[in-house]
Amino acid sequence: SLSSCVPRQFHVVKVNKNWTEAQRYCQQEFTDLATIDNMREMEMFNSIMNEADAIKPWIGLKQGSSPKWLWSLADRNFYREDEAEFRNWDSGQSQGANENLAQQQNCIVMGKGNEKWHNRQCGATKPFICYDVNHDTCITTGGNSTHPYVVVTNTNKKWADAQRYCRENHTNLASVRNETENEKIKKVLGDTQEAWIGLFRDAWEWSDGSKSSFRHWGIGEPNYGDSLKGFCVQMVSGQWNDAGCQHDLNFICYEDKLVLVRENKTWKEALQYCREHHVDLVSVTSERIQRWVRGRAKGASSTHVWLGLRRSCNMGFWFWVNGETVCYGNWAPGGKTEPDCQSARVGAVKSGRDGKGEWVMLPETEEHYFICTTEDQ
Repeated sequence: SLSSCVPRQFHVVKVNKNWTEAQRYCQQEFTDLATIDNMREMEMFNSIMNEADAIKPWIGLKQGSSPKWLWSLADRNFYREDEAEFRNWDSGQSQGANENLAQQQNCIVMGKGNEKWHNRQCGATKPFICYDVNHDTCITTGGNSTHPYVVVTNTNKKWADAQRYCRENHTNLASVRNETENEKIKKVLGDTQEAWIGLFRDAWEWSDGSKSSFRHWGIGEPNYGDSLKGFCVQMVSGQWNDAGCQHDLNFICYEDKLVLVRENKTWKEALQYCREHHVDLVSVTSERIQRWVRGRAKGASSTHVWLGLRRSCNMGFWFWVNGETVCYGNWAPGGKTEPDCQSARVGAVKSGRDGKGEWVMLPETEEHYFICTTEDQ
C-alpha cells in the first residue's frame, strides 16, 4: 500500500524523449522513471496524467532478458518471509515452455484432485481462482468452513482477463503462500479440471530496480510489435501498452522524499535536526526504501549514515523512530549483536559507492551524516 512506502512526488514531463533519454533525465533531475506498485497508484497516475494532458507517457518498465516467476498480487506486505517464493511444481513444470519473445510469459494452473502446479500458455481460456481480502464472497465447503477464495467457473478467460476480473470484483488472482493455502485451494477447486492462479512469468524490469510484480496491461497487451531497440511501456487510456523504446514520448518521473544531511552529528542530534527541519530520521520498512537509502548513502563522505533505528534494551528488540517494529532488514554479516546495554545502540548504513547499503549497530555517540524524510512515512 502507499502507506508502507516513503511518500513520493510524481512529475509529468511534457517533453518528447525516447525511453533511454527519459530515464537519463529522470535519474539526473529526480529519482527515476515512475514505478507503479498497485491499483491505488494506478488511479493516482491516471489522475495526474489526465490533469497534465500527457500524451501516452513512458513509465519505468522495460523488457529485460531474464524471465522471473511473480505473483499478480504485488503487495510485499501480503507475504511473510519467503512466502512470495513458495512453489509447488509438478515434475518438469518450473521452467516455462517457450522462450520466443511473444510467448515468453507463462501462467500457472491448479487442477482437480492435484495440488501440484502446471504451466499453461497465458492465452488459453480457463476457469480461475480469485482472492478476496475482505471475505465479501467466500466459498463454503464441508458445511461451515469458509475461505477467501472465489472459484469462477461460469466463464472461461485468458489469464490476463481473469486477472482483470478478479481486480474489479474481488482483490486479485489467488496467491499461494504456503502448503496450508495450497491444500485449501485444492479443496475449494472441487471438480474443476484446471483453474488459473496468480503466478505468472515475464521478463519486464523496472528502471529503479524495484521487484514489483504489478502489471496493468491493456487488452491484448503486450503484443510485441515492431521495434528497433527493444520494448518499453507507455500508459494509454489508463492501461499499459508495449512500444518500441526508440519512440519520442512524454514521460513520468518520481522523486523520493529523502534528504542526505551532510553534517556530522550524534544519533540524537541527527534525530532532533530531522524533526526540527524536516520530519524524522528515515525508517527503512521496505526494500524500495532501502534502495533509496543506499543511493543517498553513496553520496556521503562519512563512513556511515544514521538511520532512525534504535535498540530497546528493556524490551529486547529493535524499532524504528516512526513506531514500526523491524520486519524488513538488511544487516551486514556480524553487524547486529546483542548489546550490553551499558551504552545505547542505534543503527546506521554503510556509505560509499561500492557499498551494499548494509546496516550496522553503532554507539549513538559517534558522529555521522544522516538521512531525513521530508514527509510522514
